[in-house]
Amino acid sequence: MHFRNLFILGLVLLVGLTSVLTAQSIATQPSGTTRGGLMLFGGLAMPNGEFGKTDGDNAGFAKKGYFGGAEIMFSVAPSIGIVLDGRYIINKYDDSQIAAAIGSYPGFSYSVGSYTGILPMGGIRLYTTGTLGLFVDGQAGYMFAKSPEVTITGPGVNEKVDAVSGKGLAYGASAGIDIGNTLIIGASYIICKPKFEMSVTENGQQTTQTAEQPMNMIHIFAGIRF
Repeated sequence: MHFRNLFILGLVLLVGLTSVLTAQSIATQPSGTTRGGLMLFGGLAMPNGEFGKTDGDNAGFAKKGYFGGAEIMFSVAPSIGIVLDGRYIINKYDDSQIAAAIGSYPGFSYSVGSYTGILPMGGIRLYTTGTLGLFVDGQAGYMFAKSPEVTITGPGVNEKVDAVSGKGLAYGASAGIDIGNTLIIGASYIICKPKFEMSVTENGQQTTQTAEQPMNMIHIFAGIRF
């Protein structure tokens, strides 16, 4: 099953779990002391550190992108909750160096894809109650990423670098504002370094090489909780 289909399936499961878990948590705690429910959210995905650099051994050439996802949160005690979320992330590839190299050869053109990733996470959230609440959380999860596909064409040339899948542990921390358990505004810092497996053919022999790519990023988001 394609990993994007897995993400959609996970989103459906989150919707199904929301009514059960939220109802149980609210039923066992005093009114006005809890936060919880299903949230749909999205925003900017900004590369941080080596992921956004264009030089160095671990440069990722990533540009500012965007993401969207869903979250379910349910309270286990006043001001303490469990949060589960899934995010689909897209970061454009900085093609400035490719453009500079190709531009000096008439008749050549290129196309470059984007980094994509699916990131499911879960963790603990601490929050304040009231109409205007604050929250912080720490989460851990697993990144399923794909590198950009690159195609270069020209007189006698038709080269393609296929997208490569990578995966690895991820960690996140978030903080933000919760307005009436309905409008949520916040930011997350994501740390991950997935391993990409690449097939390389040299002198007629094909070998598989593994390379790690730091993909740290900052997510700035807004969401609606139901």
